[in-house]
Amino acid sequence: MKWIINFLLLTSVVFASNINDSVLKVHATLLPKIYLMEYNFQNKLIDDTIKISLVYKAKDYKSAQSLKSKILSRYKKGIKSYKIAVTLLQYHDLKNQKSNIFYLFPASDKEIEYAVAMAKRSNALTFSYLSNDLNNGVMISLTIGKTVKPILNLNAIKANDINLRPVLINISTIFVKAIPKKELILYQNRQLWLCEL
Repeated sequence: MKWIINFLLLTSVVFASNINDSVLKVHATLLPKIYLMEYNFQNKLIDDTIKISLVYKAKDYKSAQSLKSKILSRYKKGIKSYKIAVTLLQYHDLKNQKSNIFYLFPASDKEIEYAVAMAKRSNALTFSYLSNDLNNGVMISLTIGKTVKPILNLNAIKANDINLRPVLINISTIFVKAIPKKELILYQNRQLWLCEL
């Protein structure tokens, strides 16, 4: 009996996810709205539907399901005149996926870079749960504190020929470049900030 309890505790620690449900709620609200801030998004839609792929590792399956239900309940009738479709995919299932937004749950650098490459094939936005994934070519993440601010990787956005409306750029923090020790330099209000991750 003692062995079974130890096994259950060990598996719950190993397979536990540290995804914050409150953060997912904010992401669920903003994902489709940010996509509408792209100039030519209508040309990329299929059947007037914004397709969102939630890309996860096995340990984050419940969090991915939670985000999917939050998006679908928030946008039951779609957004503006557009429907919302959400697909759950593991990183190894991305090869032929066509979506407008790839939302990336935490993964290794290699998996994030692979997902970014697959998203580029669809000319899709990439949005990450973790802001340090901007180092691997992800386009957008969020900082959540007293206020919610998008962080934009303009180099990745430009490399994918995506044109965002100036209003989004003006309210966002701009990711400039990564430096050693997983620190970010962020440009905000014409000032450089060093942020430890």
